[in-house]
Amino acid sequence: MLTHYLPILDKLEPFLIAHDGIAGDLQLNPAGVRIPPQNVFHPQRRKNGEFLRMLALVDTLTFGPFGMDMPGWVFYDCAVMPGAVFGLGMRAANLEPWARAAMKVPDDYDGLVPMSQFIAIPILSGFVPGRAAPRTWLLYTLESMNQVSAGIAPFGTLHLTLYLGLHVFPIEELWGATQWRSPKLQTYADLGPLELRTAYTPAHSLPRTFSFRLTIDHAHIGSVLASPRAHPLAPPPNALLDVDDVAALVALQREIESGLLVQVVGAPFAHGTHVRVPLHRQALD
Repeated sequence: MLTHYLPILDKLEPFLIAHDGIAGDLQLNPAGVRIPPQNVFHPQRRKNGEFLRMLALVDTLTFGPFGMDMPGWVFYDCAVMPGAVFGLGMRAANLEPWARAAMKVPDDYDGLVPMSQFIAIPILSGFVPGRAAPRTWLLYTLESMNQVSAGIAPFGTLHLTLYLGLHVFPIEELWGATQWRSPKLQTYADLGPLELRTAYTPAHSLPRTFSFRLTIDHAHIGSVLASPRAHPLAPPPNALLDVDDVAALVALQREIESGLLVQVVGAPFAHGTHVRVPLHRQALD
């Protein structure tokens, strides 16, 4: 499956942002794709400031319209200090003039320009005795410049970033949050059944956000590149959720809080303006 994505690496290069305290726990040769030493950026070095500025711009362009872009202090304090960033970038010389303008690339800059990023942060509960690296991580963000302007990066950049990133980080259990209408819901569901921790999240600035937990099965990790009709480990759906029905989201949240096990078990599908997400509901014993 990776073979069909390898042409992306003719145009883009993998990069990693990690400080000394976490870099040793990360894989620099994910799935046989080498991260060049010059593309490993230390977030506490002044010389990497321009690259980090452009990375922040990727986030602003992607999430700014939703009011969820990261201020610089959030990126530093909450992302690269406790975690790390993996992504794919393009050499400035290979960018189209309009793309250079969109990314505000300085005229004299000839380095790497980020096209995607996958930020992961270890979760305290994932640290276990006898194991140096944590097994549980938070998917802090996953984004691609194609979400801003389709075609600025090769098609499939987001999926390849996620696939390789899951090899970079020693993740066995992945936690995350996204909006019910986000196209990335399908990408995450391609990795396996998503156990819902929230279906309606008032603590989030966008309450129609769901939180999930996902066990990473490395034997089937390539499913994120294949986009199967159904993941081999997903149980069959026995319910459909209208993601625009706030009352249904709140009712599902009540059931989750009462102990109902609910999983997203497939990609959303649309009928006209209506979007439905297949669920598997199973009461806990």
